[in-house]
Amino acid sequence: MPVGLRCPDCAKSIGELTGSPACPGCGRAFAAEAGVWNLLPRDLDAAGAAEDRLQDDDGEATWRRLFFHKRYWIEWCANRWLPTIVHDGTRRFLEIGGGLCYASALAKERQPSATVVATDVSPRYLRRHAVRVGAMIEAPADVYAAVDALTLPFDDGEFDAVYSQVVLYRLADPARALREIRRVLAPGGRYLGIERASPSARPFHAREERAMDRRVREQGIRERALGYADWQAVAARAGLDASAVAPVPGDRVRAPWLRRLANVARPIYVAIRARR
Repeated sequence: MPVGLRCPDCAKSIGELTGSPACPGCGRAFAAEAGVWNLLPRDLDAAGAAEDRLQDDDGEATWRRLFFHKRYWIEWCANRWLPTIVHDGTRRFLEIGGGLCYASALAKERQPSATVVATDVSPRYLRRHAVRVGAMIEAPADVYAAVDALTLPFDDGEFDAVYSQVVLYRLADPARALREIRRVLAPGGRYLGIERASPSARPFHAREERAMDRRVREQGIRERALGYADWQAVAARAGLDASAVAPVPGDRVRAPWLRRLANVARPIYVAIRARR
């Protein structure tokens, strides 16, 4: 089932993402290179460009990234999170800021008939790692595309399920990204985002801020230490209600109020949910 493309520069609807489509508004042509579409806006900000430059060196092998660094995340994604948004009625699935995009492979494995679109802001990372991960899991996505989450290059109402994992905190305007996500959700569609909530106590929060600021200076990327209240404010700016943000249960501490209490001194993960 082809996905409807929208120009990331002028927001004109282009038609199906197949072949060599061109925008009827600005005339920009789109094509896939080594299996990855470049659907980034021409005015992508410096932080987004820096994310791609970091991939100039191949660095660590894909299999090590996947099985050594992400093995627990893969288990949580497959068993806890994807089952809440991917089901027999899922026709199109979108992963945002996926990096290795193992969630896309797991979604394709779970629902083979669905059209799965795996995205990240870095075309290099997609070509060097995400495509390989799909092959390793033997469930490649139907589409790999470099996109900016602030200007999703897809028509309104395209996806029954949208997923992101620890990516919104790296964006200039996470509330705008959430509004874009809601725009591309089909009626009845569901979004789930897993994000990190920094500690609320000032000494612990400041320590995370310093670590992130150092990476920002050294790498040119964007990161922000967002606490639980910050995520609630982001959700509110995106037009979501207070129930959209909730603590992710831990293996030992599962009660939401205990997770919030622990968040005074340590980071926790929160789930951000939206429906159309």
